Amino acid sequence: MILKSLKQLFTKIKSLSWDGAGSGRRLCYFQPERGSINSLLAYNLETLRIVVWYVYAANIIDTIVSNCVGTGIKPQSKAKDAEFRKKLQQLWLNWTDEADSNGVNDFYGL
Repeated sequence: MILKSLKQLFTKIKSLSWDGAGSGRRLCYFQPERGSINSLLAYNLETLRIVVWYVYAANIIDTIVSNCVGTGIKPQSKAKDAEFRKKLQQLWLNWTDEADSNGVNDFYGL
């Protein structure tokens, strides 16, 4: 009786020890990187060296990012009434200053 109980207990423990390595519904399509951390970082190493060695390289990267992103989305009303459009624009600009609850940025900086 005791031997049978121990066999059942060890069978359960053995099966539970492999549960952490299982690939259930959440992990069935997960494909981790095969390389080491050094090989993954080495991919961008030359870019990092250029930025460190050449002061202009950092500015070039910032310029490319700015040109790609642009000024962002700046909504403007298409209302026909000029006075209403002006008031609405002012309300919008007032709200953009309040959009960040921390007060660090405005709406466009979020």
